[in-house]
Amino acid sequence: MEDIKKIKPYVKSFSNALDELKPEIEKLTSKSLDEQLLLLSDERAKLELINRYAYVLSSLIFANMKVLGVRDMSPILNELKRVKSYMDKAKQYDNKISKFNEKSQAKQENARSIIFNVLDGNRNRFEPSISKSNFQGKHTKFENDEPAGSTTTRIISNIEEARKPSSKKSKKSAKVGKNEKGKIGRG
Repeated sequence: MEDIKKIKPYVKSFSNALDELKPEIEKLTSKSLDEQLLLLSDERAKLELINRYAYVLSSLIFANMKVLGVRDMSPILNELKRVKSYMDKAKQYDNKISKFNEKSQAKQENARSIIFNVLDGNRNRFEPSISKSNFQGKHTKFENDEPAGSTTTRIISNIEEARKPSSKKSKKSAKVGKNEKGKIGRG
């Protein structure tokens, strides 16, 4: 009799848990799995439904085997581990997608703020690339009042004049030329 008194709270708790589970099971089994999958358009929602189905079925089989006193629970435990691994992979995928979305949003916000600051000319946050501090000190200012055409003409005439041999230079080069036939010497 004392054993029955110890077990009654567990039986009552189990009965309450079954009462809470019954509406969820009815909702899950109101339509066949194929019908429920056809109603869903999102692949992620379909994956979630299939994982939920597999987990509920495996858990119910586990509970039934416990109640019946089956000693070798390894097949159903392996199935539960497999289903849990699928659920974990789905969560990891969701986390990866959310992190990717957060990073892309952060990059977009960063680009948006940079463009806004460049276009806005906000000088309080950023200094321009060419500022007065870059031009402090001594600098040479080149002035050229001549038009570009006359400067070019002057440079060309200087080059032509440098190419023309002067009278002294031509005599020396003539002597060097005559000496080249025999020996090299100075003129």
